[in-house]
Amino acid sequence: MAAAGTLATDAQILLAIGQDASATQILGTNTDIWILMAEADLYAEAGYDFVTNYASIDANLKQLLAVLASNRAAFYAINQNQNSWGLSTTQSKLNVIDSIWKDGIKKLKDILDLSSITN
Repeated sequence: MAAAGTLATDAQILLAIGQDASATQILGTNTDIWILMAEADLYAEAGYDFVTNYASIDANLKQLLAVLASNRAAFYAINQNQNSWGLSTTQSKLNVIDSIWKDGIKKLKDILDLSSITN
């Protein structure tokens, strides 16, 4: 996992950023910050501390969390340095990442609602 994060790796973030990531976006200290921001966003959206409770989360949910955290971190990375691409490419990347985030948060909330019913 990323040195300062729990839910996603640097490699997952770079995959979410996509082709032609800038040196700023590749820099590990930046990806560490962005993953921490993404983890905080997940906590704020779901109302559950996935980082603290990571050991008790099942493998399938960990995969969903990795997708959400890495894409959210990529969102911050792309917004921080948009000079790698033209405006239309940047906007397309942000739109795709935002769509993944919104859909994933909905799925995550559904999962949390189901677990409260079954527990």
